[in-house]
Amino acid sequence: MSHPDSHFDAEDWPLPLSGRASTISSSTSSSIAIAYSSSPSFPPALSRTASSIGSRSRQASCFSLYDDVCRLPLSNSVTISFVRSNKLFKLRYTYIDIRKDAMGSLKCFELGGGPGQQTPLIHTFNDTKLPVPHLEHPKLPNEASLRISFMDEQTVQSAQTVFTTQISYTFEEWRDCVQFQELILGSKLIFIAGMAEAKSKGRGEECISQNLRALRGHNGKEVLLFFANSQRKELKRYVHIPVNCIDSFNPGKKAGKPVTLQLQPNFDLLSQMKTLNILFLDDSDRIAFCQFLTEHIK
Repeated sequence: MSHPDSHFDAEDWPLPLSGRASTISSSTSSSIAIAYSSSPSFPPALSRTASSIGSRSRQASCFSLYDDVCRLPLSNSVTISFVRSNKLFKLRYTYIDIRKDAMGSLKCFELGGGPGQQTPLIHTFNDTKLPVPHLEHPKLPNEASLRISFMDEQTVQSAQTVFTTQISYTFEEWRDCVQFQELILGSKLIFIAGMAEAKSKGRGEECISQNLRALRGHNGKEVLLFFANSQRKELKRYVHIPVNCIDSFNPGKKAGKPVTLQLQPNFDLLSQMKTLNILFLDDSDRIAFCQFLTEHIK
């Protein structure tokens, strides 16, 4: 995909419909959403109002009476970036409605409250149970990583236009970015740090310049999560390591040394990896991670 030389904003969007543009039917039914059960870890869910739903002609076909919807009111705006007809658009919004089905699978985001935006923008996920929000830059102790994208193209709907594109979310506040991740994954983010690299004994290089996240689910289970972007032939993907599958660790003892995790062979991936060496970009993150492991490995 070529990169446009300049970007367009709300005054230029939406583009005029062409003969090849996809449209949605005005007969699509509206729905009433059920909020997520409340939790102190997440922002309160707000019921949908007529102003946020919009007219029937703007309803996405993914909406259902049985969906769970939680609104993330942003302390500052989020900028949505995508390419349409070889033009880069950057649109700002002030809230995100996160819609899941009754089984907890993510269906779509509905974004609203943007300056100059008369209709919501709907970002739909197809055939994906729980996509992982991908932080595009490794986080450092004094620098927030505020840009999130998703690994595949998704469907975007704006007014009567439906198209596929790769879309990114750039937040202005780290807390907004954290809550967005937590609501998508249904988990509390309890640790995050940028890694220079990670290598396993059995598979070699796992990743370079990625984030290591630790998440705690509503059931109390904790997992480590990172994106394996090595140059191996197999598909690049996110790797989940349950914290209770870490047998022990070597803290590395000094700056510039990796932390080594001894993994229990509880399932195939861990049997292949055997150990995982993690070299952090900042040594204070190495120290913090070792403290985290000390408190959470039982």
